[in-house]
Amino acid sequence: MLDTVLSDLALLIYSLLIIAVIFQVVIKRRPVGVTLSWLLLIIAIPLLGIICYQLFGERYLGRLRVKRARLIEVKYKQSIHQFSRSPYVQEHACSAQAEPLNRLTRRLLGLPILGGNQLTNLDDSLETLRRLTEDASQAKQSIYFEFYIVQEGGLVDPLLDALAAAASRGLSVYLLADSVGSRQFLRSVKRQQLAQAGVNVVEALHANPIRMLLQRVDLRLHRKIAAFDQKIAYTGSMNLVDPRLFQQTSGFGLWVDLMLRVEGPAAINLQAVVAYDLEMETDTPLIEAISFEASFAVKGQQSMQIMPSGPGIFGDHIIQLLLTSLYVAQQQIILTSPYFVPDESLQMALVSAANRGVEVVLILPARNNSFLVRYASHSFYQQLLDAGVKIYRFKGGLLHTKSLLIDQQVALVGSVNLDMRSLWLNFEVTSIIDDHQYAQNLYQTVRAYLDQSSQIDPIAWRKRPLYRRLIENLLHVVSPLL
Repeated sequence: MLDTVLSDLALLIYSLLIIAVIFQVVIKRRPVGVTLSWLLLIIAIPLLGIICYQLFGERYLGRLRVKRARLIEVKYKQSIHQFSRSPYVQEHACSAQAEPLNRLTRRLLGLPILGGNQLTNLDDSLETLRRLTEDASQAKQSIYFEFYIVQEGGLVDPLLDALAAAASRGLSVYLLADSVGSRQFLRSVKRQQLAQAGVNVVEALHANPIRMLLQRVDLRLHRKIAAFDQKIAYTGSMNLVDPRLFQQTSGFGLWVDLMLRVEGPAAINLQAVVAYDLEMETDTPLIEAISFEASFAVKGQQSMQIMPSGPGIFGDHIIQLLLTSLYVAQQQIILTSPYFVPDESLQMALVSAANRGVEVVLILPARNNSFLVRYASHSFYQQLLDAGVKIYRFKGGLLHTKSLLIDQQVALVGSVNLDMRSLWLNFEVTSIIDDHQYAQNLYQTVRAYLDQSSQIDPIAWRKRPLYRRLIENLLHVVSPLL
């Protein structure tokens, strides 16, 4: 009798737990596909679904981080307001396509367009590492780095040595590395040596089993930014690794990346993002040390804006930026991304653009380092191909560049992948460049990618084996969770 009562009680508690978690899912206003995917998992496999949702379903930043974020938000927004007095602020974009992006970014974050810059695309990762090392050696006041992955070896070693030497010269040197992406480096002897030399090596979003109970463990710092003296900055898709050594046993070839070198007033914006992230981790006041009204010798005539995104004050604004960019396109869209698992709104924006006569070109890697993402990505192809979208598969390595080129006039370059993780979970940054010369330079880069790619034949794609379509469609159901 007692066993029956206990069994019934356990069943009741289990049922109430399932109902409570279902209520927890429904009460959050998310994209419909995400909500339905979580409900399907919880109902089909309740125990697994409940555990997964509690670990990965909510964007818990942690109580301490939320409190700190609110305090820093005030300082950050006050600092941004100082830009209104900067002589480099441009009220309006140069082109009609970019003006909606300008208004959106200023409305959401208050970040203006800054002119007087020299912008350089670096599509050779080895050259990027050399340039970073040179700038670190010549820095006079401060060096701020933040990267998702930091890995020793090759040309990264001279760069890390240059950071140590700069700290020894008395510069303020910070290296912020993601806890998961840079796990090996953060536990290395090299990290200890850098700290002994005076480099402030900071672990971002520290992940361990205990913290999993207090905050979501898979929120990651995915930004890639290097800033020197508030005058020079780099941002883009490249991690702090030597591509000749990074994941070369996986069989995907060299990782192909693009970094943007910024020399001029816009570098302040990027350094401010790193300062914000550092203050979130260390509670050290760094934003106040940045002079948003500083005068510079004008380095060029190019202008740019940035859009930080992620949980916290920066919000989910990147999805609005991408959608606006796709809908203002009049002639051509060229998009590169290593991971392509768009949400419904982005998928429909691409289809709509193609249907209204815009040439839409997607350049994606032939293979990437995620089996699940690869097949989930394939499930989106048919609708795009039917609308006339041209999909190319890059075969010259793992294409890791994240870029969007609109009408060969406006460019978005940054760290954002076209998947749910980048759009909703990761801390990312995107540069918005409204400059014909820069756009043409980026166009030459993507043309080089196309030369190493093969176009998918829509007829042949439709005839792919049934088992592949079955795998793709099954993964499509859970794609909002990838």
